[in-house]
Amino acid sequence: MFCPQCGVEYPWHVMVCPACDAETVDRLPAPDPTPDAELAPIFATGDPALIAVVKSLLDAEDIDYFVKGEGLQDLFAFGRMTGFNYVTGPAEFWVRAEDAEHTRTLLQGLTSDPPADADRDG
Repeated sequence: MFCPQCGVEYPWHVMVCPACDAETVDRLPAPDPTPDAELAPIFATGDPALIAVVKSLLDAEDIDYFVKGEGLQDLFAFGRMTGFNYVTGPAEFWVRAEDAEHTRTLLQGLTSDPPADADRDG
């Protein structure tokens, strides 16, 4: 339970904040959304495995993101057969502009193509 005035967390059985004399609530209200956030594109791929990896990395870093065109990758099953949907293009990851540089660094090296030296015998 939380006090909506002072924000202090109390055990589940405390119904009134002892400091503020306000009724406690199950959770505090979320911050107001920022609808005018500036977004920046940071990654594009049609590879479903890479889409999952990028989502996992961004979730682990608590970076908010938007994926444009992800649901369209399986349109008419082209995405599953070829790894890329030539009709709709790749899925694009977008983040807040202030997170773009950190996110690009985090995703550096991810590509659907094998590295150039992958065919060499070590």
